Amino acid sequence: MHRIVTTGIEFWRWLAAQRPLKRAGLKLALLAVVVLFALYPNPVLLVRQVGRLLDTESLIQPDLPAMPEINRGIDQLLATNTPALTEFKAVERYVYRRVSYQYDWHGWWNLDYWPTAAEVWERQREDCDGRAVLAVSILRARGHADARLVANLQHVWVVVGTNELMGPMADKNFRREGGKTIITFPALKTLLDSLAMTCKFPAWRVMLMLVTLLALVFHPSADPGRFAMLCAMMLAGYAVFLDWCVRRVDRDAAGFDWNFPVAAVLILGSLAFAWRTARRGEG
Repeated sequence: MHRIVTTGIEFWRWLAAQRPLKRAGLKLALLAVVVLFALYPNPVLLVRQVGRLLDTESLIQPDLPAMPEINRGIDQLLATNTPALTEFKAVERYVYRRVSYQYDWHGWWNLDYWPTAAEVWERQREDCDGRAVLAVSILRARGHADARLVANLQHVWVVVGTNELMGPMADKNFRREGGKTIITFPALKTLLDSLAMTCKFPAWRVMLMLVTLLALVFHPSADPGRFAMLCAMMLAGYAVFLDWCVRRVDRDAAGFDWNFPVAAVLILGSLAFAWRTARRGEG
């Protein structure tokens, strides 16, 4: 432990001795590494995710080996000559029942990962994207070739014909139409609702990013007492922010909520004080 602390102090001093431009570049690189580790600790899956977002059709697998078994299970839920919408709802219920909900950061460790239908069926634990991928695969296997994925920053669901399944939302930011992928900027409500999901994300990862950012802004100052005070201020802001997140997710925060601006003031204020302290240390 002593060796780790000593190495950290030596690095802190070495970084302070670098020229301003080089020091800024090194700080940005270090922050990027920490953020990447916190959000996407499995970089292989991150690279795979980028490729899949560019080609979401590669996720859909109507020829899944387990598809006959899946369709038999769905057929048992249906009467003869049932309307299409009833069939769609049966597929939805089947997927919900067979694939338990699990956030990607628990199942895959990464912030987000869109699996193939085979991966979903093998694990039988997924969040909205995996469930939607499996549902589209099943619908296509049952002859509904127009079944497709639709998503926004917060959620992924299914469109088949004029029907929408699996929790459709008004704001559609990611969809395929006419063989083209269409991406639009999310509405403010979608942005805030997505941000509120932070309360579901592991707190230690968020705290790692926040404290790293604060330390890099605070550098080259070496006042541990002031840094501890600023850490406390930032983490207090994070605690207030989490309360806002929980209230918004639970729909308790209707309209304006003071928690959000208070959290912003505490977090941004700690960074501002850290920057001011660092400038004094350089002076």
